[in-house]
Amino acid sequence: MSLSLFEKIISDYENIGGKAVSLTPVVGDALLDPHLLDRMRILKAHPGIKQISVTTNGIALDRYSDEDIRYLLESLYCIQISIGGLDKATYEMMYGVDKFAQVHASMDRLITLNSTVSSAAHLTFAFRTTDWKFTGRFKKQLKAYRQHGVYISHMWAYGNYGDIVKKGGKYNLMVFETRANKRKTCIYTSIHSAISWDGTVTACACTDLECTQLRIGNVEEESLAGILSGNKRVAILDSFEKGALPALCSKCSAYRPDSAFAHPCFSEVNPDQPLPLDFFHYMMT
Repeated sequence: MSLSLFEKIISDYENIGGKAVSLTPVVGDALLDPHLLDRMRILKAHPGIKQISVTTNGIALDRYSDEDIRYLLESLYCIQISIGGLDKATYEMMYGVDKFAQVHASMDRLITLNSTVSSAAHLTFAFRTTDWKFTGRFKKQLKAYRQHGVYISHMWAYGNYGDIVKKGGKYNLMVFETRANKRKTCIYTSIHSAISWDGTVTACACTDLECTQLRIGNVEEESLAGILSGNKRVAILDSFEKGALPALCSKCSAYRPDSAFAHPCFSEVNPDQPLPLDFFHYMMT
């Protein structure tokens, strides 16, 4: 995304209240963005932006100097490292690359550097495996991370992401079945829009991987406020109650009904206050 378009988006967002921003792309990795540090400077120049977060696989962290990483850690509210387990074999099975040692070193580097900055980021290590006993088998290592203030999450069962991810197969994946009854609005379409590199806005930052199937507008053509309150987004939200879902939503098993708003992390959400840390833990993991 060009910096000029990014600046427009942030200005539009600040005009409707701003606050939390995630730089996590639907596909790709923020650390590969050659303008990441420039984007952080733009965000920090807007007083209406309060909480910046990012999820990364951590592979590209070694492209950054210690000074740059400290700047990121001081600027970010949350940074989540998504990693395929705590052993080389599981990591390579889940992520398909021989980068376990590199990422493991990056995790330790983040912990060390985070302890040297004045305003430390909240670190999350999000483990992705096929082993429901993972947290018990690696209890000692996970405890060591927690002692450094790292929040630990673990996923061993997965959404199908619009029927792209299949259960079983070579890796014996546990994949949630698609729910037949989806008459309650999905929380992702309620609070989790995303903007692609070309300004395309999707109603779902979780499953619309290329930002094309739930497209609700483009910020090059209209304001963000107009898009988020526009007819296309309203139609998608209403489609659940009407039982006339878009094809992507009807096939998606990552669906969370709006009854999930009863989760304790939402009870402390106040539009005039920063989002509670538990909100990030719940939504990012």
